Parts: sequence; C-alpha cells; structure tokens
Amino acid sequence: MAVVLRRVDSELGCWTHAEWTPDEGDPLAGAIDRIWDFDGTLNSARERTFPNGMVELIVQLDEPHRAVHEAVTGAHFPAVCVGGLMTTAGVVEAPPRRCRVLGVRLHPVGAFAVLAEPLHAIAEATVDLRDVLGRAASELGERCFDAPNGAARVGIAARWAAERIARANHVDPVIALAVRRIAQAGGQAPIGEIQAESGLPRARFVASFREHAGVSPKRFARVVRFRRALAMHQRLELRHVPSIGVKNLFAYLP
Repeated sequence: MAVVLRRVDSELGCWTHAEWTPDEGDPLAGAIDRIWDFDGTLNSARERTFPNGMVELIVQLDEPHRAVHEAVTGAHFPAVCVGGLMTTAGVVEAPPRRCRVLGVRLHPVGAFAVLAEPLHAIAEATVDLRDVLGRAASELGERCFDAPNGAARVGIAARWAAERIARANHVDPVIALAVRRIAQAGGQAPIGEIQAESGLPRARFVASFREHAGVSPKRFARVVRFRRALAMHQRLELRHVPSIGVKNLFAYLP
C-alpha cells in the first residue's frame, strides 16, 4: 500500500500527515474512504467539523481532543473512539501540545461491516470504541501505540479494518447497493425508485437502511448533498471566487 506523507509548517502549526486512500478497484474502496495519521501541534486549538456522510474511528495516542458545545468545553473523547454519522456541525478542541491521532474514515456500509452494530445506535454521537468492539478496539489502540511512526500506524489500521471487513457476513448487499447509489449520485438519486428496486416494503427498507447508514435514506441523501456543496464551496474559495457561504449550505441539511 502506498502511504502519502506530507510535512506542514505554517501559521496553523507544524505536523506530519500520513494518508492512504484505496485505489479504485481495491476491494476496500467501497468500505474505507481513507486512513490518516496526524503527528504534531496546532496553533489554533479549535476546529469546526461538518457532516460528511462518514463514520470515523479515532485513536488518540496523547492527550485526547475535546468537544465544544456552545462555547463550553466538554470532557475528553475516549482514547479509542468512533464518531457516528453526523447531520450537524460541531467544534473540536485539540490539546495545547503535541498530539498523535489516527483516523479510519469509513463509508457507512464499511462501518457497519467493521462494527457489526446498527449505526443508528451511534448516530450523532462519539462513543468509546471499546464499548462497541471490546478487546478488538483495545488491540487497535495498542498496535498503534507501539508503531514507530504515522505511516506504520496507517498500515496497522488498514490491516485491522481489512480483517474485520473480510469476516463480516451481516451486510445486506441490497441495502449496501442502495447506500452506494445515493452516495455516487451526490444525494440526487430517487429514493422511491431505489426502494422499489430493492423489493423490500418501505418500512423494512428504511429500517434496514438506518441500520447500515445510521440515518434514513432521505436524511442520508441530504447529508451527501451538503458534503458535495461544501466541497464546491471550498474549491471556489481556493480559486478566490465568490460563493454562497457556509451558513447557506445548511439548507441542504434536515
């Protein structure tokens, strides 16, 4: 696997970033969006996060990050945790010193395969991964802690996730296809048509979709549209072209 390394030294801070993204055609491409590793310090502690239609496993090897709610800093996140699919923005505060953080960003169905847990149970929340996976979560944290660098941690996490995905036998291929169609269409796919083609009654289709993705099909489609609009907004900013502004993008969300 080819891990891309990047060194950043700017007014934002100083860090090393390692990242691996499955190539198109890779068996893991439909399950894993990317695996990344951050090692360094940030000059600006707080960062706003936006819904991206993904589920993220996080391993924090130093002082953990915190969530900020209405300007009030909350408790530290668990050292090994999972963030369910979000439909609202949030603010995260980094520690004021060096931190090493690894993230496994999963497509919803990939997360369902890895966790073997209905995703609606963790939607809109960040929970201790050990409460979900027990010893397997602790093993991931221990392996990452013993790794010599970020690139090695990315490789460890990729192998760990691949092993769990290979053993998964609880994923419904019909629902997996429905989730993938909505994502590939940028949230513009006709939900009624997808449900009809699944051959499942509407109530069963929606319930199974929530298990695999964390939210209903319509809400998932709105999150995907928001993600697409946010990416377009960021590209325009890089080109110094006026855009509609981030606040207006929330019209895409429930």
